[in-house]
Amino acid sequence: MPDIGYSHRAVALGTRGMVASAHPLATLAGVETLKRGGTAADAAVATNAVLGVTQPYCCGVGGDIFVLYHEAATRRIHFLNGAGRSGSRARLEELRRRGMSSLGLIGPPTVSVPGCVRGWALLLERFGTRPLGELLAPAIQAAEGFPNTALVSGATTLCAMSNHDPEWHRIFFPGGRAAAMGEPLVQADLAATLRALAADGPELFYGGRVGQAIARRMEVEGFLTPADLAEHRGEWGEPIATTYRGVRIHQTPPPTQGLAALLGFNLLEGFDLARRRLHSVEHLHLLIEMTKLAYADRDRWIGDPVHARVPVADLLGAEYAARRRRQYDPRKAQGYAAGDPEGDTTGFVVADAAGNVASVIQSLYNSFGSGVVPPGTGVVLNNRGRSFSMDPAHPSALAPRKQPFHTLIASIVTRGDTPLVAYSTMGGQGQAMFHLQGLTNVLDYGLDIQEAIERPRFVLGPIPPDHVAEAVYLEGRIPRRVGAALARKGHDVRMAPDFFFRTGHAHGIAFLEHAMAGGADPRCDGMALGF
Repeated sequence: MPDIGYSHRAVALGTRGMVASAHPLATLAGVETLKRGGTAADAAVATNAVLGVTQPYCCGVGGDIFVLYHEAATRRIHFLNGAGRSGSRARLEELRRRGMSSLGLIGPPTVSVPGCVRGWALLLERFGTRPLGELLAPAIQAAEGFPNTALVSGATTLCAMSNHDPEWHRIFFPGGRAAAMGEPLVQADLAATLRALAADGPELFYGGRVGQAIARRMEVEGFLTPADLAEHRGEWGEPIATTYRGVRIHQTPPPTQGLAALLGFNLLEGFDLARRRLHSVEHLHLLIEMTKLAYADRDRWIGDPVHARVPVADLLGAEYAARRRRQYDPRKAQGYAAGDPEGDTTGFVVADAAGNVASVIQSLYNSFGSGVVPPGTGVVLNNRGRSFSMDPAHPSALAPRKQPFHTLIASIVTRGDTPLVAYSTMGGQGQAMFHLQGLTNVLDYGLDIQEAIERPRFVLGPIPPDHVAEAVYLEGRIPRRVGAALARKGHDVRMAPDFFFRTGHAHGIAFLEHAMAGGADPRCDGMALGF
């Protein structure tokens, strides 16, 4: 086996349940929920709640959530849209009145309604069996103090350089420094909020104490009003899907970028990918070029489908894919300014003994989201509003009560109506290209899920401080001669660390004939456990 292909970790195996997430305490909370007889939905909430404490820069109750849920009883995949909307005061005219040309990267103007808690309620109402208080207990314990990780400590120190919110600093940067690795990170206000949520239910966030605190913090600088919070509802819908190599790949629909991943698979369907050696020049050039084509369509078309026409069926048609493939040149790179790949999120997957599967993506967006913490809540609010376009003609133009474009996606692959793989990864704009790379490692090259996740990846797009739109960052385990050959084709190649955190933190479950196999990403603190 080539030296760039070995796995550092053994694949996790189980027959009765499996959880793969970005933190061991979160994975353990999910597994313990499954062992007590909980469903994949129950375990997903328990896992997510702990991740919101142990990965506070990535996710939490102040963010949004999307779920693909395979219901074993009906053999159907359901889509949960747990995203919030912009405030009723979010208008381009209001920006101009304030003398602003954009929403900025952080701060109150970037905050949209946090949809996560309502999303949990919808998931449990339909597929759960355990009370919310039981599911939140591990997260409450962690919020009272858990050993901090190097990833969280580093992210906190970086955030402190640009964030001036006093509540955020009081909690995460007391005394002018972040908790070091192994030191306890205590989030007492968040623990109290989670206890109240367990007792009072989701209305706490939309009309109760926490909702009122959010509205007060948004009153002057933000766009949210008490009515925006009180009237928020999540919703169930249908996933979008395409066929690839005889299987069906399901993705989250607009306003997420799941469409971009499916466009990429449709383009790759016209090539015999497996004949190209994994991580060869031919393999990487093809993937990079198909990514550019798919992302160009993403940037042109995706918006809130309630407010804009998104021609999903036409874009996923075979004729359209064939037409787009003709723009591929195997000899040289084509131009495309891909989006900024920065974004901190958490993706995780859960499966139970009955065959229910949850593929989940949950996020604040950038590191620590907006950086805003309403006093007394411990809740870090998202900055999803920064995704809105300032072009009034764009499908995702800033407007009131509108869902922004979401980089968040989750995937379930089926053969017939039977799950084959569940896959989710953080990574901001890069998520669709990371789905292409990880899932083709399984579907085209036959790798087990752990090796598929560990294999080297690339990310296309500007990464600070360079900000070169079309730069291609290759993980260092890819031979430099391959990078040099790609450069000769016209790619702006940059070599990155061997396990580059900006190429995502992926987690997956593959369903074998007699067992479940789980994979976790060594680029983060992830762990997969089965039993």
